[in-house]
Amino acid sequence: MHVLIVDDHAFVCVGLKATLLDEYQGVTVTTADNRTAALAALENGGIDLVIADLFMPGAGGGFDFIALLCDTYPELPVIVLSASENPAHIRKCLDYGAIGFVTKSAPSNALFDAIKRALNGERYVPESLRDAMPQVAKIMDEVDFGVDVSVVAELITKRQMDILQRVAQGLSNKQIARELELSENTIKVHVSSMLRSLGLANRTQAGILGQKLGLGDTSEGQH
Repeated sequence: MHVLIVDDHAFVCVGLKATLLDEYQGVTVTTADNRTAALAALENGGIDLVIADLFMPGAGGGFDFIALLCDTYPELPVIVLSASENPAHIRKCLDYGAIGFVTKSAPSNALFDAIKRALNGERYVPESLRDAMPQVAKIMDEVDFGVDVSVVAELITKRQMDILQRVAQGLSNKQIARELELSENTIKVHVSSMLRSLGLANRTQAGILGQKLGLGDTSEGQH
């Protein structure tokens, strides 16, 4: 098995490589600290699995990189390794074609389980993350929110669409109010109305829907 690790932090690459070498006999591990190096390694061929950080600095990482990997190498299993536990981020990675999502806080056996499942063509999110965040389990079960994304704009007002975009970006009501120069109470009213119109239960589902619509890339400040 030949694994490609993509992470801009050297200590993550070194530690993860050592972990894999210790766990698997005959494994080959290549590391890359940026998009260009990762693509070069893939072009050389022979990679069986990619473990990629989600949010690397600059234009080299983020959802665009995950999408590029999955589009260019559709048969190659890609596991996303990230500090983020945002369900919207998880859903977006899975939508783009990643086969697994593991948080950097997860124990090593979670990664081993993800690798085993990925090589068998099975999707993976750690049970600990599912237990702690029920909405993640719903994502993995492909719960249908009952919303046709093509008509969302017809179901809510333009102002509510502006708010949905900012909810998808992870902003609080207070931050949204400041950006739109409205009162926080007005934002709360709009959010409640938007949730009712879309048939959603909470802001988490609204954020996931916003990500499905491609509203807002929250790539800043996470690794």
